[in-house]
Amino acid sequence: MPCVADLKRRGYGEDSIYFDHASDCRDRQHHRGCPGRWRGSISLGLGGDGKRVRRKVSGRTKTEVKDKLKLLHEELREGVRSSTRYTVQNAADDWLAHGLDGRSMKTVSTNREVLTPLTELIGAARLRELTAADVRSALAQLATSRSTRTVPDGP
Repeated sequence: MPCVADLKRRGYGEDSIYFDHASDCRDRQHHRGCPGRWRGSISLGLGGDGKRVRRKVSGRTKTEVKDKLKLLHEELREGVRSSTRYTVQNAADDWLAHGLDGRSMKTVSTNREVLTPLTELIGAARLRELTAADVRSALAQLATSRSTRTVPDGP
């Protein structure tokens, strides 16, 4: 039986870390040999519908989950709020659908035509993992067959 002093409530702003069992637990204290994964969760407050918004991570060990939570906190401080499955194609589609409000249909159409060859090359890449080198490489590849209006020179 744990000591009452060992049982304490999480502080404000602390994350939730717990073991998610896949079946019966063999070692309740340390979860050695237990089938399952460690999970971590960060509360981002309430959403527009009144439900709590949470970002979750998982890992094989508690340390791995703590490291992932630290990275998640850094992303949140920097303002990154995309999911891990969000791709360059998703971002381009969202920008074309919602980022050009008030622009003429011709402008939207021109931007879509310019983006199409680029998204064919790097559209499947996850936005979180995209690097400047990936974009530079794709633009260099496009520059061999496209005009400078489509692929501008330099930074």
